[in-house]
Amino acid sequence: MRKYLGIRKDVVIAVFSIVFGLLNVAGLTMYFYDCLPVSMGMKWTLLGIGLTIVFAAIFYVVACWLLKLFDGMALKSDETRKELKGIWKYLDDHIFWVSFIGILLLWLPWVLAFYPASMDWDVYRQLSSYLGIWVHSNHDPWFSSCVLGVCYQLGVRLGSENLGIFIFVVLRDLLMALIYAKCIQMLKNMGLKRPVYWLALAFYAVTPVWGAYAKHGFKDTFCAALFTWYIMNLIVLILNQKQGTLKKGHCILYGLSALLIALFRNNCVYVAAPVTVLLVIYLLVKREKWYYSLVIVLLLGGYFAFNSYIFNYGGVEKGSAREALSIPFQQTARTVRDHGDEITEEERMAIDGLLDYDSLAESYDPLISDPIKDNAKSGVGKEAILNYFVTWFKMFFKYPLTYIEAGLGQSYGYYAFTPQFPYGAGNYNSGMTIFNWIEVETFQEYYSFHYIETWETGRNVLAAWAELWDKIPILNLTNRLPLYTWTILLMGYYLLRKRRFAEILPVLALLLMILTCMASPVNGCFRYFASVAASFPALFLILGRRLLNK
Repeated sequence: MRKYLGIRKDVVIAVFSIVFGLLNVAGLTMYFYDCLPVSMGMKWTLLGIGLTIVFAAIFYVVACWLLKLFDGMALKSDETRKELKGIWKYLDDHIFWVSFIGILLLWLPWVLAFYPASMDWDVYRQLSSYLGIWVHSNHDPWFSSCVLGVCYQLGVRLGSENLGIFIFVVLRDLLMALIYAKCIQMLKNMGLKRPVYWLALAFYAVTPVWGAYAKHGFKDTFCAALFTWYIMNLIVLILNQKQGTLKKGHCILYGLSALLIALFRNNCVYVAAPVTVLLVIYLLVKREKWYYSLVIVLLLGGYFAFNSYIFNYGGVEKGSAREALSIPFQQTARTVRDHGDEITEEERMAIDGLLDYDSLAESYDPLISDPIKDNAKSGVGKEAILNYFVTWFKMFFKYPLTYIEAGLGQSYGYYAFTPQFPYGAGNYNSGMTIFNWIEVETFQEYYSFHYIETWETGRNVLAAWAELWDKIPILNLTNRLPLYTWTILLMGYYLLRKRRFAEILPVLALLLMILTCMASPVNGCFRYFASVAASFPALFLILGRRLLNK
């Protein structure tokens, strides 16, 4: 059994296992009791230690098995795939078009039943910002809002608001299907075994979440595909550099994909920028042509140039800095809730200079920071901001456990295997939500989007299918965010152990994206995590044994 599972002594995996155990025990107690075991007394603390050991042992075994599995996912240099016959051979030989058509066909029921598209607050906010109903803002990336708005205006000119949103959905979904089909084809061409790339096809085509997101109008859907393309281009560039076949075209595609992900979702720049800096350093150290690095820097620099232009000349306001302050705001709110009678007048005044102190305790929701950050005071001076953060920092030493619990409560869904969040948690964002609505009351006076009433049965069937998938063991693992997080981390260790340091960059990119999710306003939000999940199959390109120059 030990030989089959690949179990061996490994200090690093042992450390990972202990961390896994601690975080999962913390996540479970935060989920059920909104606190850590140490807050509930010695009995719970001892129970937590015992569970940590059990979880660590399970993780150690699974981690060893996964590391062995990584070794066996690709064909050996002298190995060929078993020859197929008949229709199966034809399908396998034409995997790109099979994937492209198959993905679109299985997304089609979602797209048609929810015509023109399901829409949430974010979609309406982007449209309203673009059209000038609300102030022009980069809260949602302005470039992304412009793409959505242009499609909407085209539909209006053709006589239908519904048509405008549908044009956006169709064009976007075609591009997404092309990206995912290309990923599957590359998995085959790189020498991954047949089950790997066929499972990747099933992942994109059959898993309900991608069909559900394909019919939704928000920016996250397209960003997930663009981020997958970014990871693909990063891997292709690194592998071609290592085999001595790097060309300018590889650098252009990487730089272009880095630019697009940053333009379509604000947090992506916190991935693209540091990874690009490391990539450029790597290329310079390897003495690649200097203009390769220049091309990459100029393309990604287009993001900063575009933002500078729209802020200074385009009348577009910058997004609020509050979006990046979810964790400190949640820590303050939880402290006020749990220790309000201990807070000094000086601390209260410093907090009230930026946040509405009197509403913090009542507004605090461990899963989502919106009720806190959306009530942050606007137009406050630098002195008030500085006073708040000085007080926030000092209060950590008075209430360290409360601060830790607030941080965990805001993020455990991304790394701890807890039960699924109940429907509606985190303002309908925590966990798996297929976003099956189209109307938002705030915007009804401006728009008249509507579903086709006679197709309601189809919408209900699809929603039931997504709910059923979430309850089927094994299959519902595709919806479990921690599975992706820990597998990606193990992939990084696998590459480190193989001394394949350059290939760690794509892993780093995904880990950085996960960190942005953990710092986001919502705990366990698949919508935020979609870019990580969608690009997960592309990461296995690293395991390929064949040279790639395309």
